[in-house]
Amino acid sequence: MSRIVLIHGFATGIGYSIFRPAYGPDAGFSAFRDDINSGKAKAFRWDIKENASFFQSLNPFYTLDVYHRERAIAEDPETYRRLADFLEHEQPEVIACHSMGCFLLSEYLKHESLPSSVRRIVFNQADLPRSTLLRAKNVVITNTFCFWDVTLWCAVLLERSLLAGLVGIRNPEVQNTFFPLLKPINLHTAAIRSKHFRDFVWLF
Repeated sequence: MSRIVLIHGFATGIGYSIFRPAYGPDAGFSAFRDDINSGKAKAFRWDIKENASFFQSLNPFYTLDVYHRERAIAEDPETYRRLADFLEHEQPEVIACHSMGCFLLSEYLKHESLPSSVRRIVFNQADLPRSTLLRAKNVVITNTFCFWDVTLWCAVLLERSLLAGLVGIRNPEVQNTFFPLLKPINLHTAAIRSKHFRDFVWLF
């Protein structure tokens, strides 16, 4: 059982040749590595696991294909059932999601219930339309966002909609909190690599 469950975003299981290996047990939430090692946190893995060649790693159409394939996984009822079993086993107090992982959980909430142990949900750089309706009984939902996330602006072109991770969610059930992305390499994952974000998630 873990106090925090982490739901990762897009392409965490892809090894990009010499550029970046696939992420390990922290699924990109490197700020939570000590929590994972101690058993206080655990990542739910739903990613595609592949090793991209050097040329695939440079090809934006390969990455776009991975995006569409993982989006389909995030909408698959089998994924919701696996997540339901995972949450039932872990009985977390907090669920923290990043990017497309926020989309997965929002879809999950339309079909499944959360364990009664869950008291808080934290979204970071959510790949979700800002008009998304989110409800979870007796659960505080916080959406952290930052408008200078270049990766999410690319997703805006795909979805033709402003995203919650850039400008917040128009939803009275959700607390929007600006969380600046300050680590220069891969701004999209800056927060989940940040001790400040880890401490923010633990504030409950």
